[in-house]
Amino acid sequence: MKIKENKNMFASDKAPKWLRYDAVKTLLILLAATTICLLLQQAFASFDNVSMIVIYILAVVFVSRVTTGYLWGICASVAGVIGVNFFFTFPYSALDFTLAGYPITFLSMLLVSLITSAMTAQITEQARQSALRELRTEKLYEITRQLLITRGLDNIVNLTLDYLSDFFHRPVIFYTDDPQCGCTGKIAAASLSQELILRSSNEQFAVHWVFVNNECAGTGTDTCTKAYGLYLPVASQRQALGVIGLLYDDGAAPEPEQMTFLDMMTSQIAMALERQKLSDEQSRILVESEKEKMRSNLLRAISHDLRTPLTSILGASSAILESKGQLDEQTHDKLVDDIREDSQWLIRMVENLLSVTRISEGGATVHKSPEAVEEIVAEAIGRAKSRFPTQQLQVRVPDEFLLVPMDATLIEQVIINLVENAIRHSGEDAPIELTVTREGNLAMFEVRDHGKGIKQVDIPYLFEGYEARGKRSSDSSRGMGIGLSICNSIVKAHGGEITVTNKQGGGAAFTFTLPIDK
Repeated sequence: MKIKENKNMFASDKAPKWLRYDAVKTLLILLAATTICLLLQQAFASFDNVSMIVIYILAVVFVSRVTTGYLWGICASVAGVIGVNFFFTFPYSALDFTLAGYPITFLSMLLVSLITSAMTAQITEQARQSALRELRTEKLYEITRQLLITRGLDNIVNLTLDYLSDFFHRPVIFYTDDPQCGCTGKIAAASLSQELILRSSNEQFAVHWVFVNNECAGTGTDTCTKAYGLYLPVASQRQALGVIGLLYDDGAAPEPEQMTFLDMMTSQIAMALERQKLSDEQSRILVESEKEKMRSNLLRAISHDLRTPLTSILGASSAILESKGQLDEQTHDKLVDDIREDSQWLIRMVENLLSVTRISEGGATVHKSPEAVEEIVAEAIGRAKSRFPTQQLQVRVPDEFLLVPMDATLIEQVIINLVENAIRHSGEDAPIELTVTREGNLAMFEVRDHGKGIKQVDIPYLFEGYEARGKRSSDSSRGMGIGLSICNSIVKAHGGEITVTNKQGGGAAFTFTLPIDK
């Protein structure tokens, strides 16, 4: 790869500006040296040419120290020789290098000035290079340290853009995927016109080429030379994980030192992207494992919860069929009522399963719209009352009109499940309390019963559909194991949280929250 020459390593200033500044510095220093010599000559009669030569040599040293390169030191050396001959050597105000001894003196002065200028310029350049190396090392250490503690692809990209744009003072773009796959890249420190350049077809073709070939392309290279940007692959194991681009729309070109520094930075960025890729893959595997665990728990809960009412229906219907004419009316009606109750429970079970299906098809998301909490609670309590007409249900809602984004059908199902679970654990004689309050940007729903409460060992497993040590579902007598796990799934899909606590006065309180849009 061929790199174009560019004397300015880490800035985009053009040569005429540098020349203008260095010329002014040189002129001022030489004027100061001439003025000092004139003043000393008038003040001291013994002030000779040797002293003047020393002052001009010092001026050459200053010029070499404060300017760039060797040019201005050489110019100052020649100007110093001419100045001594013109202003301070007989005949005055005239140039004459032919007098006896003058050629040797002025030639010696010129050589000393040139050597001094060269040495000073060399030392200055070495100091500048040392400072640049120190700066590069410091920046590389800093970004490496930051990358080690940064998590998330977007955070890594933003960190990289911030450091590169701040260090090179150029627009930077970062692609995490091939632009032909739809990735537009993220840009930093660019004006609108520069953004248009970076998103042009020539630039995107260069980026695509880098992704395919895993090599640098663009300005300063021999590939995709029409591009204004320099594009480098962020590669790991011969695979481009991303592409970083620096815009050179000012006619400059990257230096070899820049390329070396960028190579070191991209290697660190590649390791950070690789770590993030492995972390994402691990998270995906954990999610898949958790999904499989949830499926197993769901099937276990369903098999148990369906078997119990079906066994009851089978037993009651068999007793009616096998005891025709032998059952009294009260017993017959009791068996029929049991069949009806178990059938209704199975219908509610199907409704719960349909709720799970809705969430699964939506990828654990729900379609929310602002709903009045009072209306949702009234609808859920009305359905619960129709199933348990004698149950005492105490409802408290806030005085303010509370709108909460939710899927109304699913949240009604959550309230019904929690109320039915409370009724089964406290009996129809004990009141069930449903309280809705607002806590900041959260709507809080609490369903409390006055039963025996929940064993502490069972609480961690309550919303998973099974009990510790493989016992039967801990959240119902007939099997609400699937019910509470579905409540948990619905609330989480809404961005909320569901918890349970035992109350000191007896019974348990199930509380779930839903976020309220600002």
